Amino acid sequence: MDGRWTRRGFLLAAAAAAAGCGAREQPPAAAPPAPLPSSQPPVDSTSVSNLIWRSSIGDVKMIVMRPREVAGPLPVCLALHGEGTDANQFVEIGLPPLLTATVRAGTRPFAVVAVDGGTASWLGAPQKMLAEELPDWLSRAELAATPFSVLGISSGAVGAFEYARTPGLALLTALSPAVFTSWRDAERFGGYTDEAQWERSEPLRHLTAVAGLPFAVWCGTDDPLLPAARELAQRTKANPATFGAGDHTTLYWKKILPEVLRFVGDSLGKKTP
Repeated sequence: MDGRWTRRGFLLAAAAAAAGCGAREQPPAAAPPAPLPSSQPPVDSTSVSNLIWRSSIGDVKMIVMRPREVAGPLPVCLALHGEGTDANQFVEIGLPPLLTATVRAGTRPFAVVAVDGGTASWLGAPQKMLAEELPDWLSRAELAATPFSVLGISSGAVGAFEYARTPGLALLTALSPAVFTSWRDAERFGGYTDEAQWERSEPLRHLTAVAGLPFAVWCGTDDPLLPAARELAQRTKANPATFGAGDHTTLYWKKILPEVLRFVGDSLGKKTP
């Protein structure tokens, strides 16, 4: 799918209860189909790991993307996928080789960890899973248990905003955020069970929840959600707030991803000689 925003709005989430926790290694993720510039290394099997964890919302896939040739524990940027996709969205848009290129260019090494949100929005049970179960999974993967950053695409940006209310984060990044200035707009696209749920969760109505947290926004100028994204950026004093050519599509997210990763990496600082 091309990633275009649909009337279905947000990703749906099932609440299949399962107990315990454990992981099994899956085959390495394949390289994204689009050709990469010659200056970027290909995806290597050592840079991507697929893990399946049993959780309170059922089996959850966690994709760990590390820069190549970097061993040991790393700080974590949590990545939340958008509507109609899963954690593999970040592999499909070419994140693993770009992460390696970003670190090789001089930022301190970090991992990006994408997690499945199930078949519903990132609200409710998936947030509980992130808060209560994700830290142990990260520790078992030999990573920092508390992410320093969270980024989300589309409805994943709303999930990132919700997750950012948890103490410990240093950075929040939204790509094409699925935010709405009115219940009428939110209802038209779907994703919320009713107006009360939207009132409780709409980022534009709860800006004080992340006051003081560095915030960045990217959105395409042809995206139908652009007006609300601009308002979000203005009211949060997002820096950067980048609005360039593009729609609510995979093509746009591939185009901006190198800049996004540089920004996230720079927030950690430069590597020491």
